Amino acid sequence: MVTPRAGASGHPTALAKAWRGGAAPAPFLLAAGPSDYWREHLVEAYRASAADAGAEFLRLEGDDLDAETLAGALESLSLFAASRRLWIREGAKIEKACEERLLALAADPIDGVAILLTTAREPSELKFLGALAAKATYVPCEERPGDAAKEAQRLAAEAGLKLPGGLLEAITARAGTLQSLRQELSKLALLADDAGRIAPSSLDAVAAGRVAASVERWAIAALQRDGAAARIEAAALSAEGSATGSALWAVASMALAALEPQSYGYRRGPAGPTLRPAAARAALDAVYRADRAMKRGEIRDEEVLDVLERSLQGGTSVRDA
Repeated sequence: MVTPRAGASGHPTALAKAWRGGAAPAPFLLAAGPSDYWREHLVEAYRASAADAGAEFLRLEGDDLDAETLAGALESLSLFAASRRLWIREGAKIEKACEERLLALAADPIDGVAILLTTAREPSELKFLGALAAKATYVPCEERPGDAAKEAQRLAAEAGLKLPGGLLEAITARAGTLQSLRQELSKLALLADDAGRIAPSSLDAVAAGRVAASVERWAIAALQRDGAAARIEAAALSAEGSATGSALWAVASMALAALEPQSYGYRRGPAGPTLRPAAARAALDAVYRADRAMKRGEIRDEEVLDVLERSLQGGTSVRDA
């Protein structure tokens, strides 16, 4: 029997680096939190580690998982693999029988079987996840201050990019989320030559593409309480005459995605910053009050972004504006 490191935690980059270096994952890992980027980062490393170790890899969908399927996944080890790695995607909506089996496995793992359960929810939100976090190796998946700068350096190095001084910092500052940062650097990698350098003409095109105002960038800055960045985008939006309603919807859709990342079509919208449930609900309330005040004529269209941004920062409320 393998004894799990109950209740242990670590940053996703440290775990992923250890696995890629040949370390075996803990018998049961819970990667929980709102950051899609960090959950995906862990899954990629977990899958690669399985391939390097010659382990069989199996993906299970948490919301479709039943006791019979789970039992089969645990017991039918291939004759051609020495071990098995299970990934249970979105494990917040698992049926009761599976919850009980997984809690038992976290306390008493099966030799040769490792399990990674990922979810956008936090352990504090559900009794099952809280109990699992106390038994398994719990990895919080949330974007922290300093993550963006470190990941920008790592992603640029992995892509072999050699960027002019200041460009990486500028991209990082404007990306808003780690997912957006990865997308931006992926685009730059397509423009790079074999040495990782990018032609000045391509850089000019990238810079020109960033001059245009963006309601998504404004919403991200406002939700992150980055007043300076929000005001820059608000000024650009005002100069372009961009619709206020689209900016309000950008905030609302990001807040809804943070509350229910799997529901309806919200995940198809722009990637927003990491928000805790309380902050997301407060953002939705602020949008509702701003929209109501605008429709009642209490504030003018050109004042809405400024009023909403200050409301999200905890300053002047929409009611007081």
